[in-house]
Amino acid sequence: MTVQSLLSPALALSSADTVADALDRLADEHLATLPVVGEDGQLAAVVSETALLEHPDAAALLGTLGLYGAPLSVTPDTHVFDAAQLLREHDLGALPVALEDGTYVGIVVRRDVFGQLAHMLATEETGAIVVAEVGRHDVSLAQMAHLVEGSGVRILSISTEDDRNTGHVRITLKLNVEDTSRVRHLLAHHGIKVVAVFDEAESDLEARAAEFIRYLEV
Repeated sequence: MTVQSLLSPALALSSADTVADALDRLADEHLATLPVVGEDGQLAAVVSETALLEHPDAAALLGTLGLYGAPLSVTPDTHVFDAAQLLREHDLGALPVALEDGTYVGIVVRRDVFGQLAHMLATEETGAIVVAEVGRHDVSLAQMAHLVEGSGVRILSISTEDDRNTGHVRITLKLNVEDTSRVRHLLAHHGIKVVAVFDEAESDLEARAAEFIRYLEV
């Protein structure tokens, strides 16, 4: 899944817009930053609400503010995982999207990127979550998937967290069942340690999905 499917092409400022225009647009879009596009269609800069509020002349054109450089951006074929990493690393609410030659094609906003991640991890699907911990070279994802799905349980999503300090990997499985007892017994029988279980019957799916998205954005 790339950012191409999440593009909002209309979200951009023009170098001919004024500081006041830009502040109004930021307020309308509920964003802290927006890209500035030149008359040639090239991504020229990214302006922030904070910087614009500090500017002494509300009538000044964005093209005269000396903001031109090499703003952080992604290409349309950037994977949402990489876009999420950039948003989190730089604490951004949005990322401009441009072609290799700098031509502006749109913007992706944080809520859409992390919403897509949540969808890919099946947080909206009914089912329980099992978290297992294994040695980095002890069990492959293919082996674990074979064990679980061989028991008639379908894996809706799977993700891993690598702990370099301990040499262990935590594998999170979202399943299509509410009762995880059979899966837990099966994993334990094959020497796979289950460290956490979130049974659908014991928690509210919608609240848990919202909490998971908040966790991703930390």
